[in-house]
Amino acid sequence: MEPSSPYRPRVSRETRLLLTAGVLAIAALWLLARIRFQERPVTPNPVPSVLSQLASGPKYDDLAAEIARLQTRLEPSLLALDVPSAVLGSLQVSRRIVALRLHDDLAVTLLPAGSNPELWSDSRVLARDRASGLLVVRVAGQVPRSPPIPWTPRRPPQQPRYLIASDVSSRGVSLRPVFVGSLDPMDSALWSEPLWAVPGRSDLAPGSFVFTNNAELVGLVFAHGGEPVVMPGATVLAEADRLLNTPRGPAGTIGLEVQALTASLASVTGAPAGMVVTWVEEDGAAAGQLIVGDVIEAIDGRTLATPQHWDVRLARLLAGETLTLRVRRRGEVQEVALTAAAAALQPVSRALGLTLRGRTGIGAEVVRVERGSAADRAGLAAGDVITLIADVPAPTPAQITRSFASFREGQYVMIAVTRGDAHHVMPLEP
Repeated sequence: MEPSSPYRPRVSRETRLLLTAGVLAIAALWLLARIRFQERPVTPNPVPSVLSQLASGPKYDDLAAEIARLQTRLEPSLLALDVPSAVLGSLQVSRRIVALRLHDDLAVTLLPAGSNPELWSDSRVLARDRASGLLVVRVAGQVPRSPPIPWTPRRPPQQPRYLIASDVSSRGVSLRPVFVGSLDPMDSALWSEPLWAVPGRSDLAPGSFVFTNNAELVGLVFAHGGEPVVMPGATVLAEADRLLNTPRGPAGTIGLEVQALTASLASVTGAPAGMVVTWVEEDGAAAGQLIVGDVIEAIDGRTLATPQHWDVRLARLLAGETLTLRVRRRGEVQEVALTAAAAALQPVSRALGLTLRGRTGIGAEVVRVERGSAADRAGLAAGDVITLIADVPAPTPAQITRSFASFREGQYVMIAVTRGDAHHVMPLEP
């Protein structure tokens, strides 16, 4: 009897064909990888080599190269300007900001927070918006070029995206990527066109210009209520053109002060919205027509929905311009026309010029700033909180007054100021 042969499982023809095809596919991938990536060394195991060579590598180098190319492309359009920010005795202090070239010798930029706009009254400044701080300045000429192309979103701006923002240093202007979670349209009293609100975590600084990776101008970053907002590129260019074509003239005033309408004041006056008159100059444009307690509900037919609407309109008021006010007085509504007078130049005063109230454990809040005073020249404004003066943290109003008085003319005292969510350091000169 013959011994039985060992059992051998039968492999079907289909299985053999499948295994053969798999081996041939791996060999083909390896061969293609060697042809495509000839500069890479051969590895003992072809499978991980093929997978690693065909997979996408890190994108950081690609991003850096893209920003470098964009820097070269935008270099003629982005300028670093040294501009005056303060005067300390006989020394003028400057700071560096970014400007965007509009034409060969014109550029647009933003007045930095805390700067004294009067220091910018030189031949370089061709136009200025007193409400927003937008400036059109003359710069060194260059080969004529077209203005940058404004960005037109091809998908909803609320979607997250990477943008390219400008930075400035002693070496000049540089670019960096910024992740923006969303660009949400929002209305503002500053312009009729909507702005784009961005999350506070977006690391966008006021004064920065923002671009796409195709060098399209997304816009200019502003601070709005302590949060960054972007003025769209088309609005930036249109506003710069409007400023250049608007006749320049002295600032106007109608000689009154107002405050926001609170809920309790609204119940007393019966006004749904507006600003309450708190003071009227005896010889101002409003004398004899407005009284303390009047509520200004609208200017030139536009309802004063927020205090900012009032601030913006008054900031842009020119001497000789006529305002039509809708005024509510003791339940009755009437229209009042006021012609703005030229704002008188305030004499320079060495007085501190601050009305303050204490904020326990924080410092002192600015209630009012006298025109022409040391505080006015330093750029302080109502609502600022002084958190440090000299070496005194969280100073009381009395400590601020005493510290300022201890300095002689020509010296200066450094103060720290909180304005909204932003923090600044500025000098006070007696």
